[in-house]
Amino acid sequence: MKTRLIATLAAAMAAACGASAAPAVKSSFAAPPADAVKYLKATVGKPFSAGYVFVDGKYVKPPYKVERYGNVIRINGIQVTDQVVSWDEFLKTQAGVTVTKTETPAEPAPAEPEPEPEEVEDYDDDSSASLDDLFDDNPAPKKPKKAKRKAAPRPRKPTTTVTYSMEGDFVPNEKSKSLVEKINTARTRIDSQLRSGGYFCFGSRYATVSGNASTTKLVLGKLPDAMKKGTTRDAFGTAMRQAGLTFFPLALTDDLFRNRFDYLQLAERIKSDQEQSKWSQLLGPSM
Repeated sequence: MKTRLIATLAAAMAAACGASAAPAVKSSFAAPPADAVKYLKATVGKPFSAGYVFVDGKYVKPPYKVERYGNVIRINGIQVTDQVVSWDEFLKTQAGVTVTKTETPAEPAPAEPEPEPEEVEDYDDDSSASLDDLFDDNPAPKKPKKAKRKAAPRPRKPTTTVTYSMEGDFVPNEKSKSLVEKINTARTRIDSQLRSGGYFCFGSRYATVSGNASTTKLVLGKLPDAMKKGTTRDAFGTAMRQAGLTFFPLALTDDLFRNRFDYLQLAERIKSDQEQSKWSQLLGPSM
């Protein structure tokens, strides 16, 4: 009976560990094509605990594992980029690729209404009028202003969509390998910057915001306090401005506000990093 109970507890713990292995943060980036993952495989880096990662404003706790997954980059299984190199570019390297062009007719431009005549008492200035006309009992009538016509809208052009497809399996070649290397270079850059103590804020609605180790100390030294004080959207915006974090895109600021309670984890992490840094300085370089 006791043995069965132990086995049951062990199974429950294993299930819990398996559940926690799944990404806790959902990414807003569009998933890569299935064929990109199937044929390009992945390049996985070794885990480390330096740096700070935010995805759609959500703080991701370390350790971090940066990988190329098909033609996108993931951290801890969370997608953090769009397609670094589109799958279409890989298909172009194949000998049997089929190119299909589809033209969608443009919608007709809305008709402009006819301008209505203006009923105004304003008149064009006639520079040829003499001073005597101002005091004449029967002055010459002045020409009324003409109603201005709006320029006719330019006709809209049709939209052409180009798609690439192939039959059979994808065959790697020198061109496709160079494209994979380009994605691996992007993975290595993110990995290296995090390992050196940098930070990254990824989001599908704005360009990636990142900084080196020095910038991280400035940003992370102020961000948790701003998140703590910003109990409303306006208050958070004010706190961010007072902290000098005005270079963050508005969409990123909104994401951070929605996840503002992460300041508790951030404050704990920063405190731990500071204590570890003090111990490292006291102990000196390892032999």
